[in-house]
Amino acid sequence: MYKKPLSFILVLFLIHMICITSVSAVVPNDKETQRIAKMKERISVIQLEKKRVVITRWDGTKLKGRTGEIKESSFFITDEQTGATSEVNYNDVAQVKTKGKGLSTSTKVLIGVGIAVAAVALLFIIKPLGKSPFPKCNADKSNAPCDNS
Repeated sequence: MYKKPLSFILVLFLIHMICITSVSAVVPNDKETQRIAKMKERISVIQLEKKRVVITRWDGTKLKGRTGEIKESSFFITDEQTGATSEVNYNDVAQVKTKGKGLSTSTKVLIGVGIAVAAVALLFIIKPLGKSPFPKCNADKSNAPCDNS
């Protein structure tokens, strides 16, 4: 008599406990800690990709070069022109930008659009000349080959 309601309550209790523990495990940190964690991750990725970087500090100064050694609370940046190495604390960094030699996303999109426009224009140029890029076939059911003229 009490087995079904008791088992139902027990299942609900277990589901509730699983949800509570998974939600309490994801405690949001304060914004500054999250910002520094993202910056550490970004600097390490930039170092692996060996890209040039522009670091803007909170006081407005900019450092340009390549990243060097990465520590827990700071990292080193080497200026390519002078060879000088500077230690930068993560707390001092306002912005991180990469200076790559590759194409930007907008340039890639414009190239793709240009190719598509050229393909459509080519179709409209070929059509008036009377030369269709597609073979003409008779509507009859014979197995005769298509006429390409």
